[in-house]
Amino acid sequence: MKKTTYIAIAVVMFLSSAFALVNSVNWKVKEKDYAIKFSTSKAEGIIKGLKGTINFDKDNLAQSNFDVTVDVNTLNTGNGLKNRHAKGDKFLYASKYPVIRLKTSQIITSSGGFIAKGKLTIKEVSRDVSIPFTFRTAGNDGTFTGNFEINRKDYGLEYKGVGEIIKIELLIPVNK
Repeated sequence: MKKTTYIAIAVVMFLSSAFALVNSVNWKVKEKDYAIKFSTSKAEGIIKGLKGTINFDKDNLAQSNFDVTVDVNTLNTGNGLKNRHAKGDKFLYASKYPVIRLKTSQIITSSGGFIAKGKLTIKEVSRDVSIPFTFRTAGNDGTFTGNFEINRKDYGLEYKGVGEIIKIELLIPVNK
């Protein structure tokens, strides 16, 4: 009897997990429409090459997660010399560390929307981050927006004359 009960519980747990995964929404980034902007006191620009997994269901945050990267080689300040310095071995070192990665461990609600908690990895240095964001939907389309800041020194980005705080602005249109 105990064995049958354990098997029944295991089957129910498996089916519940499978149902939750089926109901999570895997969003696809609208490649031409998104914007990831950055700014410091000395430079500003954009970065592209967003790839990865965006599973988000505002009604099932326990199954929601982001595991995304951006391509450091797409960084563009609008100034060739600044681009070379930013991608060079004294700053982002794009030839050795070609991606910046965000992997969430938890997404929670906040008074203004949501907070993605996880690890941001730049040049193999991972730090905990909390990124506040909003998500708006219209049918099969949605838009993630958010703003956050990092200290470049926390990631070993020591190039002088850049500005210590990097502000990041996200506008990520998606569809199902």
